[in-house]
Amino acid sequence: MREQIMLVVSDKFSAFCAGKDAITISQLRQWLSGEQTPLFSQGRMVLVPGQGLGDDMVAEILDMAPRAPNAGLYDFGPWYNRPKRASSHLSHKQDPHNTLISEPRQIAEDVFEMHLMIDERGELMRDHQSGQHVQGMILIEAARQGPMAVTEAFYLPKDRKFSFVFNDMNIKYNRFAFPLDARLRYTVREKETRKGSRFRFAGDLAVEQTGVQAAFFSFSFSIFEAGLVSRQEGMQAMEALQGGLAAQRGAEAGDLAAVA
Repeated sequence: MREQIMLVVSDKFSAFCAGKDAITISQLRQWLSGEQTPLFSQGRMVLVPGQGLGDDMVAEILDMAPRAPNAGLYDFGPWYNRPKRASSHLSHKQDPHNTLISEPRQIAEDVFEMHLMIDERGELMRDHQSGQHVQGMILIEAARQGPMAVTEAFYLPKDRKFSFVFNDMNIKYNRFAFPLDARLRYTVREKETRKGSRFRFAGDLAVEQTGVQAAFFSFSFSIFEAGLVSRQEGMQAMEALQGGLAAQRGAEAGDLAAVA
C-alpha cells in the first residue's frame, strides 16, 4: 500500500502550505471531524507534526484521531514520537508557550542536541510573520534557551538556584529556516568554575534543518548564584534611575534657561 506523507503546521504558517504537501492544523481538524474529506491519492496518509503546534494542540488531535471518519487511513505515528518540550526550569520561561526547545540530550562529550519546538502562541509569534519561514528572532531566542537548558541539566549543582548573564552573542544566518523539524546542536567550547558559585561558559550552537546549517551562533555567558545577581541588578537599577532623573532635571533646566 502506498503512503502519502503530509506535514501539519500551525495556522500562522498557512502561507507555507500553498502548493506543498502540507496543511494547517485547522484543516486537519476539519478532516478528522468530517467537515472536509481529504483527497487521498491512494493508500495511507502519514501525518508529520511541524512547527507552531503546542503540546495541547497535539493532545487534541490525538484524541480526535481514533473517532475520525476513515480513521484507519491516517498514520499518526510521528506524533507519538514527538520530542518532549523542555521544562520551565531548563528554559527559564514561565509560560510553556514560550519554550522553544526540547529537553536536551547528550550525544558526545560537551556536545548536545535539542529540537526546535515552536508554539504559535509564543511571545515571538505574535507579529512579523511572513507565514513561510521561521523568523530570525525565534532562532535567536532558541539559541539563548539551548545553552541554559544544557547547563542546568548537565553542569550545575541541583541544590542551588542560578542566574545567567550573556556576555556576547555572534550570529550568522546562512539560509531561511522553515516550519519543519530543526535541530539545535550545541558544543561547549570553554567551561570555568570560580569558587563554586560563579561559572563561565562559551559555546557554539548550530541550527540544522534537512541536513543544512540554517544559522550559527557563538556566545559566552556567566552564571551566578541567584541572590548575587539580584543584588547587582538592584544597585544598577538605582544608578540608572538616578542618572535618568538627573538627565531629566538637566533637560528641564535647559528648557527654562532657553525660555528666560
